[in-house]
Amino acid sequence: MIYFSYIIIPFNGFAQKQFSYIDGYSINASLGMATTIGELGHLGTFNPVISIAVEKGISQKINLMFESNFGNLSGYEHEPYFSRFKCEFFQSNLLVSLNLSRLFEESRRNSIFRPYLGIGMIWFHTDVYDLKTGAFLRTTADGTTRHTSIFQQAGIGVGSKGIYYTRELVVPFGFMTELWLSKRLSTVFDLRYSWVYNDKLDATTAYNLTTPHKIGGVNSYSDTANDAWINLSVGLKYKFVSLRIMKQRGI
Repeated sequence: MIYFSYIIIPFNGFAQKQFSYIDGYSINASLGMATTIGELGHLGTFNPVISIAVEKGISQKINLMFESNFGNLSGYEHEPYFSRFKCEFFQSNLLVSLNLSRLFEESRRNSIFRPYLGIGMIWFHTDVYDLKTGAFLRTTADGTTRHTSIFQQAGIGVGSKGIYYTRELVVPFGFMTELWLSKRLSTVFDLRYSWVYNDKLDATTAYNLTTPHKIGGVNSYSDTANDAWINLSVGLKYKFVSLRIMKQRGI
């Protein structure tokens, strides 16, 4: 019996050492209000956006998160365009965040502040209407518009004609704050700016001042200022872990 106890003690010590940095992962769900930055962007126009994400820590201070966003955008502008737009979109992102709270304190805190940066792809469909008459003006799904090549600054788009959803590169960045509600549940506040790699999100460019029924000029729709959308959201984050300790990596 004594011999057996000597075996158990080292084994337990080995187990604690072996699993002291076991990572867990988390499921995040949030609801936000988004507005558009563009020719027809108006900061007073907000639309709901739903976000769902899976997050996993790769170190004590760095997390990776795969996220999807779904929602609608809208906006308008009086002079000089006298137009309004409606956009439906979905977006997939890969984000890297830095836990600034653990730069100053290694143990788990009641609140966490994390800036992040990522890369993603957005699929969107946008229609534009005359602001005064409501007449339909243009859409991103006609035969003259196509996908833009990734990292293509200017030039004719590529892809099949008559597409419904335009696909484009997007760079999201921002910061989030977590407030712990329990050992596994927290509230997440997120402020984000998503920079789109074209000027087509609101289906409006400077070319539309002279050609209101087309998305862009004969050269490109991406040689003018890029569009973006801003989102402020609040959500819940639930953590799944094999063994929770004070210095658990990531989540």
